[in-house]
Amino acid sequence: MDDKTSPVEELDSGHLPDNIYASVVRSLYADAQTLLVGVLSIAIAPLVLYWKTADNVHLVFSAFFLVFGIFRLLLAKEFEFKTNSETTRQEYEKWENRYINISSLYVGLLGLWFLAGVMRSDDPFVHLMSFSLALCFLIGVIGRNFGSDKLVSIQVLIASSLLISGLVLLDSFYYVVLAAFQVPFFIAIRLMASRLRRMLFDSEIKAQANRIIANRFDTALENVMHGIAMFSRDGTITVANERFLTLAGLEGEDIVGSDVSILNATGNIADQDEAFSARIKTYLNSKKSQKFNFQLPGGRTIEADYNSMDEGGVVVLSDITERVISEKAIKDLANFDALTKLPNRRYFISEIKRTLVRNGELQPCSMFFIDLDKFKEVNDTLGHAVGDKLLKIVAARLNIVLKSRDLICRFGGDEFIVVVPGLAEVNGCSELAEVLISQLNKPVEVDHHSITIGASIGIACAPHDGKTAEDLLQHTDVALYDAKAKGRGTYTFYSEDLGETIRLRRELEIDLKKALEDELLEVYFQPLINIKLCNITTCEALIRWNHPIHGNVSPETFIKIAEESGFIEKLGEYVLRNAMLQCASWPKDVRVAVNVSAIQFYRSDVFSMISRLLDEIGLEPHRLEIEVTETVMLTSFDDATFTLNQLSELGVKISLDDFGTGFSSLSYLHQLPLDKVKIDRSFIKNGIADKRSYTLLKGVVELTKNLGLTVVLEGIETEEQLGQISSEIKIDEVQGFLFSRPLSARDIRTLLGTRPAETENTSHTSTV
Repeated sequence: MDDKTSPVEELDSGHLPDNIYASVVRSLYADAQTLLVGVLSIAIAPLVLYWKTADNVHLVFSAFFLVFGIFRLLLAKEFEFKTNSETTRQEYEKWENRYINISSLYVGLLGLWFLAGVMRSDDPFVHLMSFSLALCFLIGVIGRNFGSDKLVSIQVLIASSLLISGLVLLDSFYYVVLAAFQVPFFIAIRLMASRLRRMLFDSEIKAQANRIIANRFDTALENVMHGIAMFSRDGTITVANERFLTLAGLEGEDIVGSDVSILNATGNIADQDEAFSARIKTYLNSKKSQKFNFQLPGGRTIEADYNSMDEGGVVVLSDITERVISEKAIKDLANFDALTKLPNRRYFISEIKRTLVRNGELQPCSMFFIDLDKFKEVNDTLGHAVGDKLLKIVAARLNIVLKSRDLICRFGGDEFIVVVPGLAEVNGCSELAEVLISQLNKPVEVDHHSITIGASIGIACAPHDGKTAEDLLQHTDVALYDAKAKGRGTYTFYSEDLGETIRLRRELEIDLKKALEDELLEVYFQPLINIKLCNITTCEALIRWNHPIHGNVSPETFIKIAEESGFIEKLGEYVLRNAMLQCASWPKDVRVAVNVSAIQFYRSDVFSMISRLLDEIGLEPHRLEIEVTETVMLTSFDDATFTLNQLSELGVKISLDDFGTGFSSLSYLHQLPLDKVKIDRSFIKNGIADKRSYTLLKGVVELTKNLGLTVVLEGIETEEQLGQISSEIKIDEVQGFLFSRPLSARDIRTLLGTRPAETENTSHTSTV
């Protein structure tokens, strides 16, 4: 089919859609009242001619017309009774053919009646009346049946043949002329019927398209998740779907055609600012699009999105209750600690600034930095689940002691911060600190365990000790460290003397960062000695910082600064890189051991970093030994274990450092992919003459060796210690000042160049 063929031309070609074809057939049988009038009229007309001519043939035609008319009326009734929306196209075709047959006979009777009148009478009145009535009724029949092209064609052919023949039979020049004029007349009737049919089909197509659009619109309107309503400019509701009624609290009501005020008349919409209907009317008049929220009495939150149109506006209602709840949950996650439900650090600082800062300075207040005592022991011995429950109880106790205006925050781990507005004098702060310590020192029952912890507190007051929240935090932190140094379970106020600690720390932080950037930090190495073979197996890398002013700064000091300042990862990578570079120049059977802190495991991808460095430097993985402490496990046991397993599979050796200082170390011996265990120096610090110390050390060593792990004893400083260890306890390796203090990279290379394995009859002490 040509793409340019119009829909009507397609219909004329006989390809009628089922629904349009059904409409055409129904039009043939429609309007029974008109058909009845026509039947009666055509049945009476022959009676008039009978009265004029007394010719019985007109009575016969009158009877035929009446019978056919009644038959057609009965047929129309039968059609109406037997057809419905489920009637098939084939059945409609049968009904069309039946109508064509009956209607064609009827038109034929009209023509025969005229022909009979012409042949049986010379009366001009008879000729004129029969011709006129036949022609009039013919035009009416054709006009009625124009929807069927086939029927119109048959009727025009029959009627024109009989009427023109009748005129010609009158054998008169004028009748012949009249007959000639009938030809264009019937052609015009045929064309007129076609035009009417085209108009019918075009109207039907448009109506069908409109119905489809309307149905689709209704379907879409009723199936969208949003409530939609349209308003005319005067505020009349023109469209509203069921979802709109539900969200507006008007379910089951018919509001189309009502004024917008009906939306508030029922009291179902509760808007805090102004009536919902008043808002819509305002927007209709302003022709502006707006968006606002309102709540239903049940607590559900509805968002109304008004959009202006030329003739009014449309409102889209959306139930955003879940979104509001989710946003609140997300906000809570971002601002509150998930465990204790207290504000977190970031949100807490912002709250302090929002409520206590005036003209850039803190109003009088006091800050308490609370650190729980012995909490690590609870986590280590009873597990994190018990520790979490304990933190919840601590938060609850703090809330009981404090007032509603006081600010409280879980700062991290077992640390809490409290800010008390208006309290800035020593006596009041001391009383509150004593109450807090007393409350937190009370025994707690958790999972059938009676737990007693305690708390240390650092205190700073504004504006004397600081005019910003950040200053108070730093000062309370310093005060807290002082309190813990005094033996815990007490509190300390910030002072200027303690402030010097902050100044020094800030100075060291700046200098440490620059020293790291300039690579001024130096990696030293302390050897580990195989006690049987008397040779060096491993060198532990130790970072050293010789400050130009303060001299040698303790690693404990500057490593803590690096952790708190956020560049511990950079420092850790610096040590690893330098240690690997040095190891690459050592004898192949000597490894390097590097300690990786818990914060490095928590903040960075340790496995990726170590893998990358091994590739860059070209060091065999088995020559690198990673030392970890129990704090790595406490930070995130599952993540740390996964990383250590990855490193072990790569070939890197794993050591557990400072074994024996924690409270759950034994469980790690079979849970981690360990190769070596380093027993902490505390076991021999005061000698092992004590039977209990000796028994404990011996048991730990035997347990570790039975698991197939290498055992290292740290802190060997005297010949006496070494003699006891080598004769009574089966230690694999030792480390300590007796053999060597930490050495620079150059000195360790010199030492490794005169290893005992290369020098005969040399004792382990003199060699190392």
